Amino acid sequence: MINYQKKFYEYKEKGKKINVSLLGAGFMGKALVSQYIQSKVLNPLLISSRHIEDAIDAYLAAGIVREDIIKITSADEIKDLNKYYICEDKELLYKSEHIDYVIDATGEPIVGTEISYNALMNGKNVITFNLESDVCVGTILSKIAKEKGLIYTGIDGDEPGTVLELYNEAKIMGFDVLAIGKGKNNEVDLEANPDTVSESAKEKGIKKEMLASFVDGTKTMVEMATMSNATGFRVDVDGGHGIKSDIKTLDKKLCLKSEGGVLNSYGIVDYVNGIAPGVFVIVKSDLKKIDHLMRFLKMGDGPNYVLYRPYHLTSIETINTVLKAHFDKLEAIKPISDLPYSDVVAIAKKDMKKGDKLDYIGGYTFYGKCIDFEKSREKNLVPISVINEGAILSRDIKKGECIDYDSVELDETTLVYKLRKEIEAKYEASRR
Repeated sequence: MINYQKKFYEYKEKGKKINVSLLGAGFMGKALVSQYIQSKVLNPLLISSRHIEDAIDAYLAAGIVREDIIKITSADEIKDLNKYYICEDKELLYKSEHIDYVIDATGEPIVGTEISYNALMNGKNVITFNLESDVCVGTILSKIAKEKGLIYTGIDGDEPGTVLELYNEAKIMGFDVLAIGKGKNNEVDLEANPDTVSESAKEKGIKKEMLASFVDGTKTMVEMATMSNATGFRVDVDGGHGIKSDIKTLDKKLCLKSEGGVLNSYGIVDYVNGIAPGVFVIVKSDLKKIDHLMRFLKMGDGPNYVLYRPYHLTSIETINTVLKAHFDKLEAIKPISDLPYSDVVAIAKKDMKKGDKLDYIGGYTFYGKCIDFEKSREKNLVPISVINEGAILSRDIKKGECIDYDSVELDETTLVYKLRKEIEAKYEASRR
């Protein structure tokens, strides 16, 4: 039995708990609360939400009685650890001495960056669902955590964490990893917005802005960039090829052009229509005995082979993230360098005029595209994660055009903007 699993059962037998605080009680957050309470070990002691009723509902859905849910305005009010606490003030998430881990269950980069940064600065470990923050400033957050002897990690269960697990297993087994990626379960519609996906979002029970970010491809781009920054792999072309394939033919399509495929080079990250909800790595072995055994095991006819996991369980698997961090000091996924390998930049969804306002991820005005970080910097492009509704265009923009820093007045007061500028300055300094 793996160490963290063994320790989990020991904690459960002794009635010991790991206390976490949670930012966000939406689609993923509510499921997380139910699972953690059911585990008897992970304890969602405090939830902060803009909509306090969502936090209450998360606890009620997990079987907590209303009288055991206490609204607080100060961290000092957390005294009885057999009660559950809710607040609107996000700063309370990291101010209580009783909290071991702060979990960001949002996809909001401006808010999430503030919480992750301040949690680390206050000596708290951070587990983040917030890939939008991570692809923009995760290199700094990870460095801060390392310097302070803390954990900063993405989650198991989301595609990037699941891909990295496959990638690491393949490397340990001695394979050359040629490509990594994820499935996508719908065609990209670059014009998707909250209005066009409203009915579908209602049926699925998720926010329409979230669904719009899936449909317009932004979320996939963010996930690819996260995989890239955790491995050093890059997109082969801007935005990836996004081919259609099933698992049986994937190794013959996602290979070099000289081998009959679409790729210019290996060491790439991409997405594939037709294999969702799974993730994959494409591997090769130059050892004749290993190659022969892969054929014998009916993994294909070589020389490339697909290792595939046909599911990922998002928030359900984050219990493993917390346990590995707590007992083994291991991260599920994090950037491996001080500078990103890939970036997700903003592309105009429609023609816009000087003075028009941009909005938000999954909105009406821009979508994201994954490109090399170096290319992003050379063209002075704006990452999606620094944009908020205070951003105003300083010139006319055409549909499909990349938005650069000279084209928009951004809110420079946000922490995510300031940290991002530190990263860009470090990149510029490295080129001198």
